[in-house]
Amino acid sequence: MEKKDNIIIWKFYQAVNWPYWFIEVDWEDEHIFVFWKNKKNALDQDIVKAKIKHFKWKIEAEILEVVKRADRLIIWLFQKNKKWKYWFVKPFNPSIKNDIFIHEKYINNAKKSEIVAVRILNWWWKNPEWKIVEILWNEKDLNSIINWYILEYWFKINFPKKVINDSRKIKNDIIDQIKIRKNLRQMFTFTIDWEDAKDLDDAISIEKHWNWYKLFVHIADVSHYVKSWTSIQNEAYLRWTSVYLPNKVLPMFPETISNNLCSLNPNTDKLTLTCEINLDKNWIVKNSKIYESVINSNYRLTYKEVQEIYDWLKKVWEKLMFGWKITDELINKIFISFELKNIISSLRKKQWILLFDFPETKIVLDENLKVIDFKPYPLYESNKVIEEFMILANESVSKKFSKIPFLYRIHEKPKYEDIEKLKKILNVFWIKFNFVNYDTKEFAELIDKLKYNENKVILEKIILRTLQKAIYSDKNVWHFWLWLQYYSHFTSPIRRYPDYQIHRLIKYKINSKLNPKLANLYKNKLENIAKHCSEQEIKAQKLEYKIRDFFMVQYYRDKIWEEFEWIVSWMIQIWLFVMLKNTAEWFVQLINDKDKYSDWEVDLDILKFKNSSKNIELTMWQVVKVKLIWIDEKALRLNFELI
Repeated sequence: MEKKDNIIIWKFYQAVNWPYWFIEVDWEDEHIFVFWKNKKNALDQDIVKAKIKHFKWKIEAEILEVVKRADRLIIWLFQKNKKWKYWFVKPFNPSIKNDIFIHEKYINNAKKSEIVAVRILNWWWKNPEWKIVEILWNEKDLNSIINWYILEYWFKINFPKKVINDSRKIKNDIIDQIKIRKNLRQMFTFTIDWEDAKDLDDAISIEKHWNWYKLFVHIADVSHYVKSWTSIQNEAYLRWTSVYLPNKVLPMFPETISNNLCSLNPNTDKLTLTCEINLDKNWIVKNSKIYESVINSNYRLTYKEVQEIYDWLKKVWEKLMFGWKITDELINKIFISFELKNIISSLRKKQWILLFDFPETKIVLDENLKVIDFKPYPLYESNKVIEEFMILANESVSKKFSKIPFLYRIHEKPKYEDIEKLKKILNVFWIKFNFVNYDTKEFAELIDKLKYNENKVILEKIILRTLQKAIYSDKNVWHFWLWLQYYSHFTSPIRRYPDYQIHRLIKYKINSKLNPKLANLYKNKLENIAKHCSEQEIKAQKLEYKIRDFFMVQYYRDKIWEEFEWIVSWMIQIWLFVMLKNTAEWFVQLINDKDKYSDWEVDLDILKFKNSSKNIELTMWQVVKVKLIWIDEKALRLNFELI
């Protein structure tokens, strides 16, 4: 995107239930507002050219022209105007303010009150020409509403028929491949994942020698089956990722590939790319190599089971979740894994990487999609075993192939102005910390200093907000968070496109097929691939948040007028964010956006709301009592008021 002489080209968004729109840019902390008279005919998600204007103390933008229309489906409730041959669709999304008219020839047999997906065909002088491309579902069905959100965020529910058919035609040539790959089928191998995981990307094997370790990280060789420039690969690129929602998974590849052909299911021969790493007792990597292999996993384990075995809560010959029994060899391998993990973790800490342990929210549903509970995902030390081993493999691969065109996972240094804001907040909590070099070591020292602070959780969240977001890039930049010079995503090719992409590059290289012409082709492509993957990652996160909000509204819909105790978890201009012990988080709107005057004042530098007339001050991590007064199910808003 561009910024030049107060003229910007950026993406345009429409605010939910507010009388304005905005442009979100990465060089401004706040959104740049666009009022209705300045929006021209721009629609949500369009790329626009706009002029930045200063009005009193605020910055506004005036749309000059639409540079590129968003090619997206929009979901509407289908209606008919009785007097004319035109039908119209009422916006299902409350952020879209206008009805859209559709000529009879473009209604595609839709019936009144059906929910339909529409796309712009042409854009004439003032009004677009729309066409119904799909008839969807009943408005009252919960699955239908979730599917609406999925499409609204540019993700697909079903695969095209060609992709499905092509995936079924893929030949499993495992017998031929065993002859030409490194055969590791006799090596003791296991996977560790969540109980409900369907696609098993990674497996590990481990050996301990006198004073050194040999670690094998086996990753599903998806790129052997999914070739470049095929319908399956093209569809995976558009999706970028598998999206994991409480009620369903939107896989990047069809299930015949993700759950069966490539998933490292136990007791089955599987094609893999193996990263073999030799380390000494001081966690110094002596050497590493990557090669094509064949494995046969002995166990499918869960994080909970592995932790219980390590804590001696499960013993030899006890039965595990997926049917296998614990053996002495399994116990030995798990203890060696923990031993190596502990060495790596302790030495990483000495190298001052940033360690956060924020619980993710798990939404528990019954068979009718009714929310039973919100609760934190359990975190075990066994999670860190896999995390440390995957980081090690990602670093090794990134370093080894840094001389060829490659995709990196980078995390740039925080901005100076964000660190200055952090300093002010730390002062509010009476924490004195002097930044000198603004490097990872100093941030790690700060986190370590908060170890026993009663406000540890909220302060760590504030520190996290100070950091920049990790993105994909074709250029190698030091990973600030992990304090690594080389880092890529290699370990999840079933569910992440960047991993699949670098698998292709690795295989070209190790098979001596990366000729200058092919290398130059990827050198020119990877910048756009990295940009696309970073954008899709943000969309996937927004979809996950939207579905979380949907289920939260469903959970609280019958709790109007109930009172709750929440903890203040964040503040922005007019809202106070609050969080329950079950990690459910929402906001209380203290200042109405239409009010000219308010008793509440906010100071975001020190994160404090103040009401002078009532002599009330609200600060971070303060316990507050609120009452749920009303719910907006379409806008997905729970409206609380302070008691």
